[in-house]
Amino acid sequence: METIPLFGPYALRRLRTEDAPDIFASIDTQRRYLGRWLPFVADTHRIEQTRQVVAGMLADTANPVFTLRSGNAFAGLIGFKSADAARRSVEIGYWLREEQQGKGIMAAAVRTLCDLAFGEMGMRRVEIRCGTGNLPSNRIPQRLGFLRSHVELQGEQLSDGEWIDLNVYVLER
Repeated sequence: METIPLFGPYALRRLRTEDAPDIFASIDTQRRYLGRWLPFVADTHRIEQTRQVVAGMLADTANPVFTLRSGNAFAGLIGFKSADAARRSVEIGYWLREEQQGKGIMAAAVRTLCDLAFGEMGMRRVEIRCGTGNLPSNRIPQRLGFLRSHVELQGEQLSDGEWIDLNVYVLER
């Protein structure tokens, strides 16, 4: 399915090559907000970089990625990563434009991707990793019944060089 309705004007749409300008514009106009927790923001300075990243995501057919849309407007990105067919495990990663926060969009999108993971993809385990200090991101798996499995100490290096701990949440079927 190319587009999956969430609620109201919100929907998921499979990532397309032509989404690169919207993704880059969001990164470029929301550097301070997005850059706090997303290390790639500081290194993304040209649309060509985003085009290359999108091309790589599209080539990775084991890990589908979706744009979050409010009508036709780009609202964020969500997708699978680290799919492991042998373990039947996959991770979900996501980010949302600042003005789209607090509307329930991401919770609905994560719920939808969990359904895809457990249904179409045949996974038995979905993981989400969030910086321990990123409270809005942590609320998503907590709200959806994920269990905090453990804390990955110094699990990610931010763009300012700081190493942060990550809460690892797990949902199993």
